[in-house]
Amino acid sequence: MVGHIHSGLVLLLILGLGMTSSYIIDDPYPSNKEMETVEDMTDEMTKLDEMSARGIDKKREQQLEKRDAKTIVETKADALRKGCQDEAEKEYDEKILAEKEEGKKKAINKHYISLQHGEKSLQEGKKWLQGKQSESTTACLVRKLCEDQEVLTALGLSSSSEEKDCALAIFRLFEGDVHPDENIRCNPNARFRTADGTCNNLDNPRQGAAGDQFLRLAENDYADGISELRAAKDGSELPNARTVSLEVHGSNADRTNPDSMVLTHLTMNWGQFMDHDLTLAEFPGINCEPPTKDPECINIEIPENDDIFRSKGVFDIEMERDAAHVPEELGKLAPREHSNSITAYIDASNVYGSSEEEEDNLRAPDGSLKIMKPPHGCPLGDLLPAAFPETFCESVDPNTPCFLAGDERVNENQGLMSVHTLLVREHNRIAAFFGKRTQWNPERIYQEARKIVGAILQHITYNEFLPLILSPRTRRDFNLNLERGTNYFEGYSEDVNAQMTQAFSTAAYRFGHSLVQEEFRRFTQDGFEHICDKNSKAEYLPIQVRDFGNPIFLYQKCNGGVDSIFRGLMKMPAAKIDGRFSSAVQEHLSRGEGDIADLISLNTQRGREHGVPGYTVYRNLPLCNIARKVNSFDDLKRAGFDPEDIKNLKKVYTHVEDIDLFTGAMLEPDSVNGGLLGPTAQCIIADQFNRTRSGDRFWYENEPDEEKNTKNTAFTRCQLRQLRRASVSKLICDNMDFIPAVPRFGFIQSKTHVDCDKLPEMDLSLFITRRCNIPDRSDSVSNDSESGDSEVDDYRLNDEL
Repeated sequence: MVGHIHSGLVLLLILGLGMTSSYIIDDPYPSNKEMETVEDMTDEMTKLDEMSARGIDKKREQQLEKRDAKTIVETKADALRKGCQDEAEKEYDEKILAEKEEGKKKAINKHYISLQHGEKSLQEGKKWLQGKQSESTTACLVRKLCEDQEVLTALGLSSSSEEKDCALAIFRLFEGDVHPDENIRCNPNARFRTADGTCNNLDNPRQGAAGDQFLRLAENDYADGISELRAAKDGSELPNARTVSLEVHGSNADRTNPDSMVLTHLTMNWGQFMDHDLTLAEFPGINCEPPTKDPECINIEIPENDDIFRSKGVFDIEMERDAAHVPEELGKLAPREHSNSITAYIDASNVYGSSEEEEDNLRAPDGSLKIMKPPHGCPLGDLLPAAFPETFCESVDPNTPCFLAGDERVNENQGLMSVHTLLVREHNRIAAFFGKRTQWNPERIYQEARKIVGAILQHITYNEFLPLILSPRTRRDFNLNLERGTNYFEGYSEDVNAQMTQAFSTAAYRFGHSLVQEEFRRFTQDGFEHICDKNSKAEYLPIQVRDFGNPIFLYQKCNGGVDSIFRGLMKMPAAKIDGRFSSAVQEHLSRGEGDIADLISLNTQRGREHGVPGYTVYRNLPLCNIARKVNSFDDLKRAGFDPEDIKNLKKVYTHVEDIDLFTGAMLEPDSVNGGLLGPTAQCIIADQFNRTRSGDRFWYENEPDEEKNTKNTAFTRCQLRQLRRASVSKLICDNMDFIPAVPRFGFIQSKTHVDCDKLPEMDLSLFITRRCNIPDRSDSVSNDSESGDSEVDDYRLNDEL
């Protein structure tokens, strides 16, 4: 039927044009087709329709072949599974687990990974054992299946095919299979998120929740297709990760990292803070002190010509593999994957935690968040609560303890600690307002404030942060432009998976490491306002970024505390995004006493052990739609890479396809369409933030829709208009004690400051009522403050409220 309609339309078009020679007068390649009759063209259209139908039939045939192959493989795997499981349980038994735990206890440097990981992301021992048994079972099944001629035939492979190709072909049959957790019970009418992210997607309640596995944009590139670290194109080992760091990215030990011409240092810490709201892989907790032959240890050997590390007595950078994700079916026909131990949504989980237990540790009885009052009657704002005694931290003074937050990485650096403090104060500011203006109980006060804080993070990230990183075209192509006025976003879909991708978490979003400066500058208010007075002290002593994990600076009342740190973050430039890095992270990354590492080497090695393909795979993805493909080193020159960078890449990598994604993305020149990153990194990041928005049922702009179960989760149009007034500068104004003026846009360098009371302000009274007298659509943002109605509507809350 479709074919007849298609032919009929073409026939009408031909008749209408009269088929004269003038019809194709502008055709640069005329042919004898212009002499054809209507009957000839009708016959040709019929043939095209038949070809199209054959194409559809071929596609169906391929689908049937895949289904048949899947049935064959599944049947044979079921027959082999018991034997493979038995083998795996013998290889990885309780004795192996006991040895692992004992080795961890004997480690001299027990805290070398503590600033990146803590107890929260440590995979429980029994789970680790299950993961190893599952991975061993899968490897056994693949080995035996790939020895079966019937399987090879079904897969379209010959007996001489590489086992890796066979493994990948098997995994393709089962990719996308989803098995929802039937033990999770969801309330579809819930107004608020769960702590652990479950029940966001009602069709698959575990999707995007803490513990869910990372996704892949491209097929894994493990050396064996299953779990072994990525290898070079010729099958050899890839170049040493520290060599890549030194030879390609260059040491910054003796020179200054160039400054960004646009971004402030606050951009770096905001990006880091948001990363800690989205992604944290589980780790197994293995003693990787050299010498070791444990395959889960992927230590990076320091090259002989590396005087920077060797002069300090460092000959290996300890590194363990991230823990394997434990699938719902042990021995699942899938490659090694990894678990995201926190929620994948922008929900301020780094403020509130990703589990009910963490949430309970952080909540105060009145609906606010726990805080610590500054010691000695210091006239500065509240600080984060003190960390638990067993938490590892650089602070040795009991009067200045480390901090506790929803994310265990809060103590990594002083800028990050300050941003965490900012958001806790914002929650408490909102909770205090509701406490005075409503009769709500503490639970409702907490949940309403939490919902607003999450919305503020979403708005600032998409409205201020991403537009500086991504080009207008990229944001348009990936639907990242926010709605305006009081309009709702209609793009939420339960079919979109918001979980983090491997490429985003291990490489592309780590562009922020290039933004890190050598120090955090601190300013007095006079210095911040550029008041010229030779008697005025403009600066406090800077904080060296290499002083990781030391919270003492936030307690220093005589040096401005958190206020002075924020003044510095807004005034000082970030480093330039250029594939170069500060020595603080490249030569002096301290992860504990006596342990020094290189963050660039760690990033490179992490991508390899996650089986993330090389740079060219992502550059050439159809998703990214980058016109100039890269298949050779010469193509890099045509793509605009710096000739010196190409020279260094060729010196280290044998083939262009060997280039690691992190390295290629960091050296790739800025996109010609704008943005501060190259097109490949922009694509990966934009794809992620598109799904983070479109796959979140609690996204702050979502329209109230009963069919999508967003009727109770949505804000009113009045509330939405208020949320769109949020900005990072106003957030700082509202929660710092001695910052009366700020740059209008906190992420952009500026010498002009605006009084805080002149910045747009949210009217929190409109969040007390569900009543809103605004027409269905509005394309402009009004600066008028609606008075609203103080009456509290009795709308449905979560069951537990």
